[in-house]
Amino acid sequence: MRKMSVLIGMLFITFMVVPLYGQVDIGLIGGLNIANATIDPDQGVDWESRTVFGVGGVLDYSLSEVMILNVEPMYLQKGTKAEDGDDKVEYKIDYIEVPVMFKYLFGSNDLKPYVMTGPSIGILLNAKTDFTMDGFSDEVDIKDDTKSINFSLGFGAGVSMPMGNKTVFVEARYALGLTNVNDDPEDTETDVKTKDIQIFAGFTFPFGN
Repeated sequence: MRKMSVLIGMLFITFMVVPLYGQVDIGLIGGLNIANATIDPDQGVDWESRTVFGVGGVLDYSLSEVMILNVEPMYLQKGTKAEDGDDKVEYKIDYIEVPVMFKYLFGSNDLKPYVMTGPSIGILLNAKTDFTMDGFSDEVDIKDDTKSINFSLGFGAGVSMPMGNKTVFVEARYALGLTNVNDDPEDTETDVKTKDIQIFAGFTFPFGN
């Protein structure tokens, strides 16, 4: 709760103070997250991606004509899954994710491609394991065995264009988890790090002008 309060306070200050210094746009974002994880040791399991979603808000702060500071607080699903015949296991991890990305825009036309990179912090909401084994299915809460904070680093590219008083955009990015999210005290040797391919779209409009 304390971590969430600090995050909300930081976002509130950002929204209130940042308009004093440059062009600010706000908006909405949503799309697909092709979520997976690197698990070491993998014990011979072929871990596969699970296609889930993310949705949230956007704040773009123009540092210059070609550089934008981009903050996107969102609800984001992550995890991974595996199957062996009729036996299945699926890790479902939900975060409040806050990427802080730097965008660099190209071109002089309305259609502007861009590249982006930056860190992201994920605050754990839920973590569960669904499994089916020998015809028996169950769901286990593993939140207590999952780190509450997950840091990652994102890289991506996209394109934006004006539409009326709004700007619409489509982007794709890769998010590489830096934190071992395994926090099981009975399994200190397993390293679990998220890795995600994200395809998002959204729109922004001027704020405070």
